[in-house]
Amino acid sequence: MKSSLLLFLFFAIFQINSKGQIEGPSNGNTFTVVAIGGSSQTWQNPGNVAASDNTYATFGTISAANGYTDYLVVTNFGFNIPSGSTITGIMVEVERSDANFRTMDNSIKIVKGGIISGDERAVSASYPLADAYQQYGNAGDTWGLSWTYSDINATDFGVAVSAKKINNPTGAAAGKIDNIRITVFYDFAVLPVNLISFSASKYKRSVTLNWVTANEINMTGYDVQRSNDGINFSTIASLPSNNSISTRKYGYVDGDPPGNILYYRLKMTGLSGYSKYSKVIMVSLESENKISLYPNPAPADRMLHIAGRDNRVLNIRFFDAAGRLLSSGAVDSDNISLLSLRSQKGMVIYQVTDNHAQVIGKGKLVLQ
Repeated sequence: MKSSLLLFLFFAIFQINSKGQIEGPSNGNTFTVVAIGGSSQTWQNPGNVAASDNTYATFGTISAANGYTDYLVVTNFGFNIPSGSTITGIMVEVERSDANFRTMDNSIKIVKGGIISGDERAVSASYPLADAYQQYGNAGDTWGLSWTYSDINATDFGVAVSAKKINNPTGAAAGKIDNIRITVFYDFAVLPVNLISFSASKYKRSVTLNWVTANEINMTGYDVQRSNDGINFSTIASLPSNNSISTRKYGYVDGDPPGNILYYRLKMTGLSGYSKYSKVIMVSLESENKISLYPNPAPADRMLHIAGRDNRVLNIRFFDAAGRLLSSGAVDSDNISLLSLRSQKGMVIYQVTDNHAQVIGKGKLVLQ
């Protein structure tokens, strides 16, 4: 009995505990300069901080005591923190030096949502004579801000660096930066279920959702959520878990849902209270032939009009009668030129898809 209880506790702890994870250090991919009022210098060649390779971002020299630079802003670090993770800390490292030993930090701040914000992390240590990394923040430092995984993964997440001359009347500051990198620390809770598949099928105005699971341990259940924009979801049904180690099948029919473009996801919740979301599935209930091209036959100038575009960006492909692709491209207006098919005569087949790769129009066209 005791061994069985210990085995149960082991599985429960293993399945629901959060696991500390680290991603990085990562280098940025976007480099800009943001002006600071009253600054003495700006940064030159900010993109040189992309790697530790002895090519530098510099600001020339600053002679006035406490003169400072604009912000050198580095973003787009390419993080891929898992959905549902808890961000526990952010560490920034700046590889810097000054052969004159006259430069120090003016301001070191984080960039969240494209805005320079958070707690100040500048240190009083001077830039060293030779390149060396200075650390800002750590595994438990969130810089005075709350974070989600999507904040970190966003292209506008990063760091802003401003330098200044130390308060010394002699000599000029000539600081330079070789590399700026970021490491992110997070906890990732493992949900006690294995979602094998999640799919949707439609019949007229009904959508049937099916999902298959395995290894359910200490699960509460599943919320079926629907959205009309892919962003704001609401729960339309809740199904309890079978809590079975073997494979289980679940299903739900959404009868006559509102709207023509629908998005679905599952919210899976464990007894611990931790939840995780499935992938999002898009379902189109629109008529497949809502989009059409005219006039037909196409005139000699080969300029067509698109009916039913509704300001959407569409992808249109043309095929010959044998199914070979003749031309394809994205269209963001109500007109389309057929110059790419100027040597083609007779019947062609067109297919129109939206940005979700759903077919929303198809037909035959005669090229004169």
